[in-house]
Amino acid sequence: MEDNSGFRPSAGNLDDPPNSRIFLVVSKSLTEDMIRDRFAEFGDIQDIWVVKDRHTKESKGIAFVKYAKSSQACRAMEEMHGRCLGDSSKPIKVLIAQSRGSTSHKEVEDEDLTRIFVMIPKSYTEDDVKSKFKEYGPVEYCSIIKNKNTGESKGLAFVRFERPSHAALAIENCDRSFKAILAEPRNKGSTSESLDYHSSSRQQESMIHEPPAMSMYSYEQYDYSAYDKVGEARNQEGVSKRLTVVSRVPLVQDQLYSLLDLIPGLEFCEVQRDLYSSFSGTRC
Repeated sequence: MEDNSGFRPSAGNLDDPPNSRIFLVVSKSLTEDMIRDRFAEFGDIQDIWVVKDRHTKESKGIAFVKYAKSSQACRAMEEMHGRCLGDSSKPIKVLIAQSRGSTSHKEVEDEDLTRIFVMIPKSYTEDDVKSKFKEYGPVEYCSIIKNKNTGESKGLAFVRFERPSHAALAIENCDRSFKAILAEPRNKGSTSESLDYHSSSRQQESMIHEPPAMSMYSYEQYDYSAYDKVGEARNQEGVSKRLTVVSRVPLVQDQLYSLLDLIPGLEFCEVQRDLYSSFSGTRC
């Protein structure tokens, strides 16, 4: 359905299942039907929302596509990110949308979407685990969590796939006895994977005992954030058309866009972080 009245889909089913919605930055000329025609091949589309200016009703070049399954959304992201659509020669941006209720300030990387955490028989070896999960996609590695003192398996393991869609397929289709969930993002400050596994295993162990339907994924992801530029720098007739904001508070693109869009006429905004300080800069 074409959004001509500022209608935004209700929050009731947009995050069910988690990670089943993608965020697009596309040409303003693309319509909902054009988006549907190109993205329908990846799975059952439940909803498309083209974001429009509340006053002019013109597209802002931003859209959301909701799929029935997380694996479908991940595959659409993998196949369509960087492609060109319609008459535009500019590559589109395709990202997994963050949960509408998320307050995360972190931009999610592919690694955060490719590792799953599973419950396994204590007799399983790493080869056994790989054998069980390789049907969903190439397994880059697996690591069984072991007792630090005895070296015995705790009956828990991490499995890392090459692609987010492979991990999503495993969660959706593997035997329910594995109680597979998406693993918590690794602590990038840890000195080794084994330290990281042990430090996060307590939290993952408690989550793994929840009913599968309640714990398919362990965390929520980003929504409007993580796209590089909504548009290249446009010709400016005067300096008053561009605003630069500097903040010590960590912000993501969706928060800034929602705040600045209160004033009619916003065309785009982008976050630029200083790697050597705590400042974040925003150009609008």
